[in-house]
Amino acid sequence: MYGTDGNEFTYKFKSGINYFKGKNSSGKTEFYSFIDFMFGSSEDIRKKPWFTDSLEKATMIFEYNSIEYSISRTRNPELNYLNYSDEEESTSINFREYKEKLNAIFVKDINHLKEIRRFTEEELTYRSFTMFNFLGEKRQGAIHDFFDKCSDVRYSIKLAPILNFIFNKNLGRIHELKEELNNLLEEIRVLEDNFAKYEFIYNRVNSNLQKLGLNIWYNGKNADEIKQKIDEMKAMHVNFIKKNEKNVADLEVMYNNISEQIKIYENSIADSRQFEKDNKNRILLLTKLEGLLDENNTFDYLVSPLKNLVTELESTISFSKYVISDNTVKELKKQREILKAKIKSNDARFKLFTLEEKSKAIVLIEDCLSTNIQSPTEELKAKRKKIKEIKDELKILQNSDNSQKIKELSQYITKLYESAKNISSVVNDDLERDGFKIQYLKKGNILQPMVVEPISDENKTEERKIVNYYIGSMARHTLIQLCGYLGFFKILLKEDIYPLIPILVIDHISKPFDQNNSKAIGKIITTAYESIGKDRLQLFIFDNEEYENLAINPDHSENLVNESKTGFNPFYVPPLAKTEFENINDVNDDWGL
Repeated sequence: MYGTDGNEFTYKFKSGINYFKGKNSSGKTEFYSFIDFMFGSSEDIRKKPWFTDSLEKATMIFEYNSIEYSISRTRNPELNYLNYSDEEESTSINFREYKEKLNAIFVKDINHLKEIRRFTEEELTYRSFTMFNFLGEKRQGAIHDFFDKCSDVRYSIKLAPILNFIFNKNLGRIHELKEELNNLLEEIRVLEDNFAKYEFIYNRVNSNLQKLGLNIWYNGKNADEIKQKIDEMKAMHVNFIKKNEKNVADLEVMYNNISEQIKIYENSIADSRQFEKDNKNRILLLTKLEGLLDENNTFDYLVSPLKNLVTELESTISFSKYVISDNTVKELKKQREILKAKIKSNDARFKLFTLEEKSKAIVLIEDCLSTNIQSPTEELKAKRKKIKEIKDELKILQNSDNSQKIKELSQYITKLYESAKNISSVVNDDLERDGFKIQYLKKGNILQPMVVEPISDENKTEERKIVNYYIGSMARHTLIQLCGYLGFFKILLKEDIYPLIPILVIDHISKPFDQNNSKAIGKIITTAYESIGKDRLQLFIFDNEEYENLAINPDHSENLVNESKTGFNPFYVPPLAKTEFENINDVNDDWGL
């Protein structure tokens, strides 16, 4: 840390646990946030008075994948530095470049990140994964949506797709479908270009046929017939006697009648399908109500009328009518297109064209028909249908969970919690409950304690069932939350495909604990390290308790307050502390002394 007065101060860390003790108002929370700041958070420290006119710059040296890096940030968000540690500091880079370079460091394999992005359809970076790195005092004890940073919408909206990826069991099939989908989208793009060309030729040929008065309409499939008619015309062998055809007024009446019939059919189909959808919802509701009756038939008199109503409604739906109506509408639409073409062709009946105009029309028609382009309408329709089917399948697969993986995570979290047995009375109380376990629920990101309890039915027959166990103790919740963080690190570090900074930063975790239970914190961390390893996960803990009271054996520890400084920022002394240092506890904790 470099002060504006030219002084310097260094904090040193070690692999494993780094423990920083500090009394209230010594800047523990500020140190906690500053680590995130160094790794690219968007916090503007210029707005904090304890940095203004005291801190010029901070530099952190860290090793990742056997390479040492030096990163520096200043009070100016757009003035940053990132180099190898053995290099001299290069030209400054802006905040965007700073984060991009950090992302390049923590992304071990860009193909893995691309796969995660394709799956989640989110622009994920290493910053998205910092939600796993920070357990702060703000949401301590949360077991529902338990990651601290998820109180921020920037992280909460990305948690669900990340969890879907972590716990998905169909990644191979999803990758195949995504590839097929991308190929289909590219094919559709080509077909849409061809369709645009076809539309241009279709309209151009028909507009020029009207000038010739050949009483024929180009439909994309009768190019040879048109060419024959033009050859006859050029040879002066054309019979211009027209068939008795209806006039424009008659055609428009027929067109409007067909349009009205189509509208009636389509409205009828839409109403019937909505009716069917509503009825399915009723059946779903009825199924749930019948489930309630399995436990208690007291409300049978309420459910029976609903069952009868649903049965009657279901019988009124004729599914064959959909097929008949769909075919009818299809035929009517064909007739409407024919009438539309005839109406257009009649526009030229009352216009006179010169021989020169007709000659040009013949040349243009022959030129257009020489391209031999076909309408890709049916192919487009088939590919769009296939795309819809793939997207529907992808949606199902992406929301399909690997139940075995979730089970293993739940068992590991429970194991960590159980490790504090005989150390913490709150843990002992829970483990005395029959079948106690902590179940991880992906939906809602919940750590749910559960127990086995006897449940009696209406016949007073006792049956043992697993039920949710609701406990109000903040200390219990905080221990469970800590186990949840460590459980996720075990998974993420083992799979080694995520752009994850391998650190866990914890602020004032002892707050909800009494002296008898606080040692459970250290025991849980020690147990986690047995399976994770100190060389793979580095901890930073900021607290006001002695580490012995938490049963923590740190690899490095120091006090934020000593003879040379009053807190985290060694260059800042608050006005009150200048005159009355013994009353420093009165200073607001947010000052980050």
